[in-house]
Amino acid sequence: MKNRFIQVLKHDLFRYNSSFLKVFLTKPGFRFSFYFRAAQNFSGINPIGLFGRVFLKICKVKYGFQIPHKVKIGKGLFIGHFGNIVINQRASIGDNFNIAQGVTIGYISRGKKKGYPVIGNNVWVGANAVVVGNIKVGDNVLIAPLSFVNFDVPDNAVVSGNPAKIINYKGSFGYVNNTFN
Repeated sequence: MKNRFIQVLKHDLFRYNSSFLKVFLTKPGFRFSFYFRAAQNFSGINPIGLFGRVFLKICKVKYGFQIPHKVKIGKGLFIGHFGNIVINQRASIGDNFNIAQGVTIGYISRGKKKGYPVIGNNVWVGANAVVVGNIKVGDNVLIAPLSFVNFDVPDNAVVSGNPAKIINYKGSFGYVNNTFN
């Protein structure tokens, strides 16, 4: 548990390209990430887990994040800006994930796409985008700001619009930076 916590946190920190103390004190996204990882990796009455869950709740209120500690998010989480980020606890997100303010990753309760999204590795999601339903977003995908995505997105696609459409296959290259291999 402790080793996994440190390993995942190193990947998250590497995405911010700076020292732990500087990033922790100046970047709300990383601060949230730290408490999120602590709450995830130390369960029960472990003091670190309790500490993580308490401060995670404080960060949720302070920064407007609704990201439960039960969400599966891979290593290398990068929260570029804080404010109104909502992720359903049953969504699944891969490594090296970039997310901006106003994003919703959620559940559809009826119809053909009833369910939760599964998001691949090296995905960049722009401000105020919505990703919903039982869909798969492939690896190296870029979801442009203000997009509404409710369909499967293949690897390396760039999607934009409401409803979203695939506009090219240049992917998230150049947008998802400082990935830890």
